[in-house]
Amino acid sequence: MLEDVEKTVLRAPFAPAPRSLLTGSPSLSPRPPYFVTNRTGRTTLERVTRFTAAPSIAELPAVFASALRG
Repeated sequence: MLEDVEKTVLRAPFAPAPRSLLTGSPSLSPRPPYFVTNRTGRTTLERVTRFTAAPSIAELPAVFASALRG
């Protein structure tokens, strides 16, 4: 649909959960795996890559657990 896209702008609220509860704005909790501050980003992305290569329902709980710990 879009050819030769060179730049993308992402707009989202980047307030962590405790602060966003006080202001009423939505939060990014858990942190996305591509955030530098995500502690389990590497593990989560490795599990997602393995799941993508060989999909199995049995691997999904491990992916979700790692993502939620981030």
